[in-house]
Order: sequence, then C-alpha cells, then structure tokens
Amino acid sequence: MNILCIAQVEDRTNIDEQILKQTIQPNKIMILVDESPAVGINNRRKKIAENHKKLIGYVKQYKPDLVWQVEGDSVLPENALERLLGHYINNPSLSAISGIQIGRHGLYCIGAWHIAEDRKSFKSVDYTKTGLQKVDAMGLYCYLSPLDKWLEGNCRWNDEAYGPDVNFFLSISGSKYVDMELHIGHKYKDGIIRPTDPSTCNAKFKFNGERWEYNQIMEGY
Repeated sequence: MNILCIAQVEDRTNIDEQILKQTIQPNKIMILVDESPAVGINNRRKKIAENHKKLIGYVKQYKPDLVWQVEGDSVLPENALERLLGHYINNPSLSAISGIQIGRHGLYCIGAWHIAEDRKSFKSVDYTKTGLQKVDAMGLYCYLSPLDKWLEGNCRWNDEAYGPDVNFFLSISGSKYVDMELHIGHKYKDGIIRPTDPSTCNAKFKFNGERWEYNQIMEGY
C-alpha cells in the first residue's frame, strides 16, 4: 500500500526522528513547516485549520492509498505506523484509526472524543478502557486514514470548545477508532506527557447556554 506521511510543524527535528525510527516506513513524506507560528490557543487553532488547507493540494497530487498524519510534538513508539496499518488491513472499512495522546494545555485527558448529536456536550474517551474504542473524533497526533475518507475531512474552527482536529473527524463519515494500547507521547519544554502519567483524567464538557463548562474525573466514567 502506498502511504503518505504528512504533518504541519513549527520545527521538524523531532518528527523527522520519530518517522525515521518506524519499523515500517511511509512511501512519501510531506512536512509543512510553519515559519511564523501563531501565539495563543485560539490563534493556533485558526492556524492549524489554515495550514491543513495547504496540505490538501499535495495529498490530491500524490494520491496515496493511505494518509498517515502526525504532529511535530508527538513521540511515537517504533511500531506506531506498523500497528495502525495492521488495524486497517484487518478492517479496511475503517475511516480512521489512531493512537491515544494526552493534551498539554492544563487538561490531561485523552484527545479522543464522544460527542453528542447536538454538539452541545462531549467527553473524552475513558482512559481506563483497553483495546479498540470507537470514538467520534480524535486529534491529528498519529492516525491513519484511507485517501477518500481523509479528503472528506473539513479542518475548520469557529470558536467551538473543541479544536479544528475534532471538526475534521466529525466531517468524516464511517467508523473511527482509537487503539488504547498505542500510546503517543506529547513533548513539551520540560519533558514528555504520557497516557500512563498519574495526572491523566477523563473530562466532560457541556454548553450551559452561555458558555462551556467542564469537569475532570480521575476515575473511569
């Protein structure tokens, strides 16, 4: 299968290392380096959506069978791509299959979500679960998707409590899963946040009619 690896990053040093160590290598790599990154979470979300649009043309031009998207601050196990590909081969009807990663903006829950039909409440996938878990959306940190499903995605942000990555996956039809045993580290200036850290929690968000509220839960739902 022809696999294209894509990423939008501010510095490609780490992600080059993470890709190079993989037991299975992608056929092609496209790294978009943002030389003028945005500051602040809202501005960063807007920039992610803008940069994603720049990747669309390249993906259409290359026409891979599968798109493997990663982020610049992801720390990948050596078998990350191999494991994702194995899941897809076993179930080629998947729209997307991802590992799990903890956020690093003060809310240490898994960046994979169950979202209410009216989009006014959502919760993180339960970090105490194992195996493959079906979700409505996840992050862009390490997932594999067939070309037709990837092209369905609309990476946008319009002041939602969740980011453009969630909107991207919500716009893709079909089944999306996360592998609870495929742990993706999250680099920050002082180290790496991992799903096994004791600070990991579950989180629920709800719109109360005026603003978003959330609760952190340190045990399973």
